[in-house]
Amino acid sequence: MFEIQTPHSAPRRTSDLLLARLDEPWSIGRLSQTLGLSTRTLHRVVRREAGVSPIRLLRQARLAQARSELAAPRPGTTVTTVALDYGFTHLSRFAQQYARHFGESPSETLRRARRRQAGSAYEALEAASAAA
Repeated sequence: MFEIQTPHSAPRRTSDLLLARLDEPWSIGRLSQTLGLSTRTLHRVVRREAGVSPIRLLRQARLAQARSELAAPRPGTTVTTVALDYGFTHLSRFAQQYARHFGESPSETLRRARRRQAGSAYEALEAASAAA
């Protein structure tokens, strides 16, 4: 079905698209073309609704997803793999942006999450042995 593209639906469509496809290498031109908007309209509506540029909105969403993965790591999770998964190819810049945004380095987030997981596993083992 054909959807009418209007500036009023642009903020929602923009955020939906970016969140669904965080790992893609977006540019303003490609994003505006995909959404069927001029770059000027895209900038205007995203800035009005989110208070930031479309690229900054994307960066913030990527940082938030990276933090989620680092805070609940799976076995083998590293800061490098998470950064690369979300399009941060310059690792020191990723660490700087992450620290500025969250007040701690990505490695600190990962380290704390691993300690928490280890503590939970230890408590579960103690409870199992006490029940036996």
